[in-house]
Amino acid sequence: MIKRGIMLAFVFLFLLNSVSALSEGYCVTAEVSDISPSSIGIGEEFTIGVQIENCGDETPEYVSFELLNPPVDIEIKEPLIISISTLAYGNSERFLTYHIKTKADAQPGIHVIKTRLSYGEKGYLLSNDDEITFNIIGDKAELGIASLKTDPVLPREEDTVELTMRIENTGDGTAKSVGVYLEHPFQGLKQSFIGALDSDEDGPAVMTFIVDKAGEFEFPVTISYKDDFGDNEIKTNINLNVLKKKSNIGIIILTVLIIAILGAGTYYFLKTKKSKDKIIQQLLKGNDSGEKNKKSLKKK
Repeated sequence: MIKRGIMLAFVFLFLLNSVSALSEGYCVTAEVSDISPSSIGIGEEFTIGVQIENCGDETPEYVSFELLNPPVDIEIKEPLIISISTLAYGNSERFLTYHIKTKADAQPGIHVIKTRLSYGEKGYLLSNDDEITFNIIGDKAELGIASLKTDPVLPREEDTVELTMRIENTGDGTAKSVGVYLEHPFQGLKQSFIGALDSDEDGPAVMTFIVDKAGEFEFPVTISYKDDFGDNEIKTNINLNVLKKKSNIGIIILTVLIIAILGAGTYYFLKTKKSKDKIIQQLLKGNDSGEKNKKSLKKK
């Protein structure tokens, strides 16, 4: 047992010395030499250049460069593991170029690709883990209320009001799934869906409701949308002035006046007719008296 333990110790020391000698003689580095273009957009292609260099005294039999678990929102055209041809002498170099494209649904911000450089002899490999970082630039949408219109312009109690808000995108990016929510106390619609708004585009959010009371109201408005930076929400307020319902007193007074005028006209008509009838009767009586006088003269 003692001899076996001594033999294992010798083997361990031999392997340790071999690895130590290997690590001292071998030296390989990997550095990012170029990312082009420096500004990477969504759905765009770019390249990453990596420089592999032999910085040691020995020529490694095996060298490989590997991309570990790259982000899911990019596509890499080259293999994730690339074997490097022999670095025959110190300071010898190799260049790798990765052609990459960001997906249409890529998220803006800093992205990291983990890397592993392996080198040495088969069975005695050294490795250096590192990472490549790059930034994906997105376009941000900026939404707001461009105009506000009501129909009727001056609503009154019990009116059915059609309220139209035009939502404008003043940002550089496209706003998707644009929805508008209006918090009001009346019976009717409170939400309107617009869809997508490109940069410098606007669209209507139309809501119809019945105003059942007069007054000055302030309604909270929430605008929700998506852009390259994710889900967004804007909160603001709008004002609506509802007038009191028109009074019926004027109509009643007008009706009374019309009835009074009609009554006066009827009274005047009847009075005039009665007077005319009286005159006619008097004339008729006068004619009868004249005829009688004429007959009396003839007899004489």
